Amino acid sequence: MITSLPVCPATVEDGEGAPRFGTYRGGLDSASLASLTGRSQLGRIGRLRSHKKWHYTFFATREVAAFFAVVDVNYTSNAFVMAVDLAQKKVLVDESYLGPPRPLTLVSDHPNVGLEVSFRRPGVSFSAERSAGDPRYHLRARVGAPVPLMRADFGLDAAMLTNGAPPPLTVIAPVEGGIVNVTQKWAGLLTFGQLETGGRRFVLDGGVGGLDFTSGYLARETAWRWAFACGRLRDGTALGINLVEGFNESRDDVSENAVWLGDALYPVGRARFTWNKNDLLDRWRVTTTDGALDLQFAPIAVHREHRDLKLVVSRFAQPLGLWEGTVKVNGVTHQIHDVPGVTEDQYVRW
Repeated sequence: MITSLPVCPATVEDGEGAPRFGTYRGGLDSASLASLTGRSQLGRIGRLRSHKKWHYTFFATREVAAFFAVVDVNYTSNAFVMAVDLAQKKVLVDESYLGPPRPLTLVSDHPNVGLEVSFRRPGVSFSAERSAGDPRYHLRARVGAPVPLMRADFGLDAAMLTNGAPPPLTVIAPVEGGIVNVTQKWAGLLTFGQLETGGRRFVLDGGVGGLDFTSGYLARETAWRWAFACGRLRDGTALGINLVEGFNESRDDVSENAVWLGDALYPVGRARFTWNKNDLLDRWRVTTTDGALDLQFAPIAVHREHRDLKLVVSRFAQPLGLWEGTVKVNGVTHQIHDVPGVTEDQYVRW
């Protein structure tokens, strides 16, 4: 089990062009795979087939929780968005879209400063960016025909502040059936801005959010279970949780399981998921092998994407709901209640 984290290196590759496999505290300046060499690099056709990138954003306050993502699979792209009124247990928006490949869809190689993410098609626009010298990520989404003076069906104009936040977690992992995956997870970030939908306006100031940036030469068939949470303890301390099973765990020194609490990042043990595959709205249980986390998840709604294009198959389900249970880090046990977040059950052949 990983108990302490070294500082993140400057590049994915070492001086000989091999991946710097490991789990790190902090973020990469660039997650580019272009400088990998030898067995760690693919030819043009291999990169077209195997290189996958995505950027995912999650926001939550006591009133509302929302996420959106842009996924670049090289030969095509997709994006999705969901928002839920937590008080009324009501879905505000739940949409997904197929889009064009690069360069019309963009997920840059920079997970931190220099991040550029965009997805556009008629009536739909998603973007994320962070410029040099700016401590904030800027995140925007719009769904609805761009008619002057008319409100969008869904509009998000928000930011996440990195100043005063705990560090991100970076994992460079070998991939069974692929080559390498680079992921940066970051949770417990202070949010600002607003979300508008259905004639209602939700203020995101003082909320908590998180980000997932991933880029890798992945296996033809890939599957995982994922849990993510962003909220606050009862005393107001910001909390973030990231747990995964079936992905980024092929070596003892790689794991993306972590807790962000206040301004600190804590690695935790392997995650174990128990859920009802026939009813994803049933309660989930997620624990870690070191006893650090014992959590229950109560879904409110499920975002689903099931596609069978024969050569490409995707079965993706992401419930959004509320977490409760115990988190034990740094010798202290914390009880959590009604912390917003998601779970995920995914299988893809791409």
